[in-house]
Amino acid sequence: MNMFRRTESGPEGFEDIIDEITESIRRTFTGIVVDHLEDLLALPDRHMCVVDRHMELMEDERDYSVDLLLFHVTQLRYIAIQVHVGRFNPVLIGRTRYTVSLVDDLVRIPETHRPTVGILLCTDAPADQMAGPVAVALYDDLSPAEQSGLPLPLELTALVDRCLDTTTAKHAVS
Repeated sequence: MNMFRRTESGPEGFEDIIDEITESIRRTFTGIVVDHLEDLLALPDRHMCVVDRHMELMEDERDYSVDLLLFHVTQLRYIAIQVHVGRFNPVLIGRTRYTVSLVDDLVRIPETHRPTVGILLCTDAPADQMAGPVAVALYDDLSPAEQSGLPLPLELTALVDRCLDTTTAKHAVS
């Protein structure tokens, strides 16, 4: 029995299988990046701890997720980190801001916690820029002193570079 049936555009179901494989690779790589982020950021000397990984948030019967939710114990604020495997697109900043607002609305206790901040990590720059990871820190309303206690975009892009190098080296050896 043949798994595919030939159609005019190619084997039936082929695109679905490729989409599933691609999505599986993205989830796996996102997990690798989140593992490294947790190791790098959730440390006592950084004053951050992990709240949840791949945290699901529900609003109006729609599911949203935060790849890594940290809590900064001295600043008393959540840090929502989104990892996008692929090219940077400015639309992703809006999505990340929306996720940050959901954490503020659904998780944060306004009387106790300061406003949530967000970070968007993309594994590649837009096509019109040099290739490489992009990190956007959404620290708009924070003072320089507050920002200095949070993850820096340069530090995060270096982390993604290391993840890419490690992944590439593993596949080259295999």
